[in-house]
Amino acid sequence: MRIPMPTLIAFAALTAACQPAGFDPDDPTIVAAIDSIVADAMEGAREVDADRVLAMAEGDGELTFITGDVMVSGLELLRESSRATYAGLESQGMDLIEKRVRVLSPDVAVVLAISEGDYTDKDGWTSEPIRIGHTIIFVRENGQWRARHAHQSFTP
Repeated sequence: MRIPMPTLIAFAALTAACQPAGFDPDDPTIVAAIDSIVADAMEGAREVDADRVLAMAEGDGELTFITGDVMVSGLELLRESSRATYAGLESQGMDLIEKRVRVLSPDVAVVLAISEGDYTDKDGWTSEPIRIGHTIIFVRENGQWRARHAHQSFTP
């Protein structure tokens, strides 16, 4: 399906007109706040602490998480599932390879990241390193940035 050029130009103009006056898509304050939240979650992953990883999603809104063909909605359900997974692990390595924070509006930002890590189970077996692609959508609610959608894809 081809979209006529005048339609694309009109859409671009409308989108630009909808941005708040003075909006900075690279707002350093927002980027720093999101970076801090992601760093704490990554540290939680290294410590196999599901509660610390999921702290970024606390609050009244709902978190939806997708990986492969699994979709989990609701923080408590995801917390139970994550705790069960982490219960079988002794440790987990996790390093960021690349990360970008894109501020979409003063109250919405998306994190795009690639990490690499491995894990060691309770029996002492350590996995081969895997790469993980992450997309996390953050929404500012009552002055606090909260994750409301997360997606991970794994590559050996």
